[in-house]
Amino acid sequence: MNQEYPHNTSSDEQEVDLKHLSNRMSSFYDNFIFNAYRLLRFLRRRWYVVLALIIVGAGLGFYIDSTKAGRLRHELLVVPNFSSVDYLYQKVEDYDRLKLNKDLIASNAGNEVYKIKIEPVYDVYNYILTDPLHFEAFKTLSERAIDLEKYSKSKLASKNYKYHILTVYTDGLGDTEMTVNKIMEELNSDEYFNKRKEIEKRNTIAKREEIAKSIEHINGLFQRLGSANSVNDITMNAYPELADVLTAKEGLMKQLNAVDVQMIEQDKVIYLATKMMNINVNPFLPYYITIPFILLLIYIAGAYFNFKVRSLKK
Repeated sequence: MNQEYPHNTSSDEQEVDLKHLSNRMSSFYDNFIFNAYRLLRFLRRRWYVVLALIIVGAGLGFYIDSTKAGRLRHELLVVPNFSSVDYLYQKVEDYDRLKLNKDLIASNAGNEVYKIKIEPVYDVYNYILTDPLHFEAFKTLSERAIDLEKYSKSKLASKNYKYHILTVYTDGLGDTEMTVNKIMEELNSDEYFNKRKEIEKRNTIAKREEIAKSIEHINGLFQRLGSANSVNDITMNAYPELADVLTAKEGLMKQLNAVDVQMIEQDKVIYLATKMMNINVNPFLPYYITIPFILLLIYIAGAYFNFKVRSLKK
């Protein structure tokens, strides 16, 4: 019998706690309903003030919406060359917007930069095929049952994608082209990467010449075969190695195309591939809605404060 007392006591305490919690919730609900009723009654009595605040706020909001300087977004598709992707991300993270805006003011650009961000363009297919090491890495991850989609969007993998979106947010309707150009000039001003650019451009030109010579040799081989067979009876059976030569030429042509694209993109450390300018950044709610709401809140808060002061004086 004595052993049952603690159990009964615990059950009683739980019942008391539940009743107390239920009473508190009921009291909170009743207070909420009562205060909501008082608020509605107050607004109904002062309907003329509420209507005036809504009209004034909406009018002011429409005026601000029609005359305020536009906030714009500019999306730049960039290619970081010469292993400069970490430099690019760090540069964007530490970008001195204050100095940039001073330069823009001095240049009469008519706008200011209030935000800059960068993110990769997720392209797993090209990421795997453009580098054998990437292919082997994904193959190993797949064999170990690792989530490839999650890995492809990880910080480690994302910086290795070729293309990245640099987004610039400006405030003002001035010369946004000047603003973007100044940002790109700053990103391409690093001395080390510019020296590396010149070295790698020379190497790329030499690589292109070697590929072009290899293609010329293959073309010369076909010309000689054509001359030796005046009756045009060249067949795969007579020359079984032709299939391998044609495959080799096709591979070389793809390499030549890739190198030509690379030469275009190596013109800058951070190459601007394309851009979409002057995209409107709309606020979550227009001013003709937010301003009347704010004015009503201020009026209600002031009335409540006045009510409390009078209650304390009594």
